[in-house]
Amino acid sequence: MNVIFLDFDGVLDTIHYSSNEDIENKISILADICKEYNCKVVIEAAAKNAIDENTLETESGWIHYIFELFKKYDIDCIGRTPNVIKKYDEYSYYPIWKEYEIRLYLFRHPEIEHFCIIDDDDLFPNSDLNQLKDYLLKTKYYSDNKYDEGILESHKEEIGKILKKDNNIRNLVLKYKKVFKNE
Repeated sequence: MNVIFLDFDGVLDTIHYSSNEDIENKISILADICKEYNCKVVIEAAAKNAIDENTLETESGWIHYIFELFKKYDIDCIGRTPNVIKKYDEYSYYPIWKEYEIRLYLFRHPEIEHFCIIDDDDLFPNSDLNQLKDYLLKTKYYSDNKYDEGILESHKEEIGKILKKDNNIRNLVLKYKKVFKNE
């Protein structure tokens, strides 16, 4: 199975493109990519917290609108990454970066053979821990040229190359298995 881990801000909506029409245009590009490369979508956006992890139901109007567009464009959204927190001390917890959440999702879903992450942010900024950077298509939330923002038609080929990469997902997820034990 091919999967796209999808962020919302900076991918579907940007500083210059945030109207419903703009978001629908970006989702139509995503739909073309999903169809061409036979991909399913997993939400890794911060907004995922408004989405029930088991049912994918939401009460958020904005996210509900995105899910309606997914249906309209026949995009198969199969889930969202889990929230991973790590115990800091007896009383404190802190969130783990998106990379670990994606790794945990991959760990739980061995049927995933290839994946691409579409996000406007680094997954684990300024760190040598960002082992998934080769699977990241980084978009722009803001650009002086507004036509360079978000997911673009021109990204299709690059996403295809990422999805076709020879990867060893098992090694990617097991390398940090100790983090998952504290889930």
